[in-house]
Parts: sequence; C-alpha cells; structure tokens
Amino acid sequence: MFARSPSLRLDEALFKKLSALQLLVRRRFQGQTGLWTTARAGMSLEFAEYREYHPGDDFRYVDWNLYGRLDRLFVKVFQREEDVPIYLLIDTSRSMAVGEKLTYAVQLAGAIAYVGLKEMNRVGVFPFARDVAQGVPPKPGMAHLHHIFDLLGRLEPSGQTALTESLERFSKRPLRQGLAVLLSDMLDPQGYEHGLFSLLWKGLEIVLIHILAREDIHPPVQRATRLCDSEVAREFSVGAGAVARYRENLQRYGRALEAFCREHQIRYAQLSTARSLERALLEDLRGVIFQ
Repeated sequence: MFARSPSLRLDEALFKKLSALQLLVRRRFQGQTGLWTTARAGMSLEFAEYREYHPGDDFRYVDWNLYGRLDRLFVKVFQREEDVPIYLLIDTSRSMAVGEKLTYAVQLAGAIAYVGLKEMNRVGVFPFARDVAQGVPPKPGMAHLHHIFDLLGRLEPSGQTALTESLERFSKRPLRQGLAVLLSDMLDPQGYEHGLFSLLWKGLEIVLIHILAREDIHPPVQRATRLCDSEVAREFSVGAGAVARYRENLQRYGRALEAFCREHQIRYAQLSTARSLERALLEDLRGVIFQ
C-alpha cells in the first residue's frame, strides 16, 4: 500500500508484523492525545486506581465514600493519554551512498514512522548533511505517512557530513520534548559529542541507530590500491596494513561511541546493511526503540 518508491521496500507482510510493535519511550512527556499514559490525580481521562492520601493532595479527588467505609483517606488516580513527538533525523551525506546505507536508513525510518503514527504520536522527518533540511514537521494521523514516505523516497546522498553543526542547529528550533531518532553512519572527523549534547540539553530522549555497510566493516582491498574519499573527493593510497589498522580503528570508534551513549543514557544500536531489514526491525531494535 505504501511501498511506491524503490527506496521503501516495505511490503504488506512486514507492515502486519510492525503492527504488533510499540515504541519504547522511557520518559514521559507533556502531550495532547495518544497512547502514552501518565498517572496523575485529576488530570486525566480514565480512572486507574486508588492510593492513600498524602499531605498536599487535592481534596477534590478524595473518595469520601471509601473514607466512610474504611476511615482512611484515599485519592482517585487517573490516566491521561499523551502523545510523543518523534523526530527522525536521517544522515544524507555522500558517505551514506556507500553500500546503500541511505536506502537502509530510509527503510528503517519508514518503519519507525509507521509504528509511531499508528500509536497516534506526531512524527517528523529531517534529512541532514552540512545542515538540516526543512523536512516534514511532526504531525499525527496515518494520512501523514504519505507525506513522510514521499520525502523519504526522494532522498539522495549528497554533501559533506557536519554532524555536530547540523544537530546543534536542529536543537535551536522550537521543539517539544520527545524522542529523537538519529540514523547515521557517524563518519564525521569533527566528532559527535557536542551535537548529541545539544539534543540532550533540549530535553530530548535519543535513540542512535549507527548504520554501517559491509564495505565499511570489511573493505574489499587485498593489495595496494588508490581510493577516493566519498565526501571530499581526495585520493589516497592504501595497502593491506592500512586496512588492518582501519578495521582496528573502526572497532575502537564503535566501542567509544557505544560507551558514550551508555554513559549519557542514549539508546544505541549498530546495524549492518547486510542484515535483513525484517530481522533488524523485529530483533535487533527490540529494547532499543521497540517493545
């Protein structure tokens, strides 16, 4: 039904499996109408339970009939349904062309958007390279999925990565507190720390999906070869020894990134484009963004 673009190979069978998933949001945010509930006395839609009265509780929510039977004060606690704004930030720099990482990110983003919208949350998509594009602002409703898929299907890799600069500019927008999902290969020599901090300081809960291609993990270089940097168009020569050092550095970089995320309560998952989309969504991202 929605898989019109070659970049969005999400068939009906996968949509049915996605329907059983729920977004994992660990913090609660002020919202409008959705499936995320927060227990608060007197500020909600449905009665949930009783709890003992504590000094300072509003007497309007004391159950006096219960007091007459038990001679103890209890207040009614209600559930208020709230939505969560979900910001999908997709790296579209030229390095994302390697191994079709951008195509993989687009498919993941489409699936996440679907799950978020079916739960009546607001979902927006924002591509970035050197800067963040206008994108599609967060809106609710399944009809909004067509706008999201239309944008995702038109994304192409271009430009040089400026991860920190892009995230800092994005954080200066008038954003509601919610969930920011970053899909990127994280290959920026200028680093990522300040960019992620800017999202945290904005009060956003962050999920980082680190996407690598088979070529990133196992470069197909067996002997001395001339390579071209995909983003700055600079050529250089490498040999087998350089490839071995590169693999060590990549593993070290991945461990440091994961440790940084763990220290700052950023949920992290590293995915290879060699992994099937279905297994990535239904297995690898369980406990990271889905439950």
